[in-house]
Amino acid sequence: MRKTKEEAELTRQSLMNAAEHLFIEKGLNRTTHNDIATRAGVTRGALNWHFPEGKTGILAALLERKRQMTERLAAHLAQCEQRAHAPVSILRMTLIQDLESLSRDHRLQRILLLTSSRNEFIGEFAWVNDQLDLHMHECRDMIRQTLCRGIDCGEITLRNGLSPEIAASMLLSCIKGVVTDWLVRQTLFELAHDSDKVVSTLLGSIVIWQRAPDI
Repeated sequence: MRKTKEEAELTRQSLMNAAEHLFIEKGLNRTTHNDIATRAGVTRGALNWHFPEGKTGILAALLERKRQMTERLAAHLAQCEQRAHAPVSILRMTLIQDLESLSRDHRLQRILLLTSSRNEFIGEFAWVNDQLDLHMHECRDMIRQTLCRGIDCGEITLRNGLSPEIAASMLLSCIKGVVTDWLVRQTLFELAHDSDKVVSTLLGSIVIWQRAPDI
């Protein structure tokens, strides 16, 4: 039974990997179920068994991987409860680690590249845009809460009279833009090597440190 479960999971992962590549190469709407099964080296029946909802089910599974940033930020907020004196410093390190991890995670790179253009998420796939908006809202709200904590404990102030809401939106939008550009043209800079510089520069554009980051 153990071997059967392991083989089933391998088949499921093969189908997801095949779909990721095909969605980027051919586009979501032009990729057929047969294309995915053939690329994965399995039968159409195997695809139907693992993903009875077809491409919709595969997309739902792929989006779970995209929640990595949200989950890391949630863990960061839990750390803030224990280290309330340096919440923005912890956010800074969390974002640096996320970018460094992304530079090594080729599967997550494909998922982010796939979701960076929303043009194909229409009709039966329109729900994907709603899910992406939810992810962005969750991340933005967690960043906003962190900035508020940093202000309250005297760690930072915000530049130019920015509100925490606007500052959080700016930071998240800038990081998203940097990541998207890197995904398209990875020769622009070394994400793993330059993550600290990128995050520190973007964060420094919205905050004034009242004391040096302690992480």
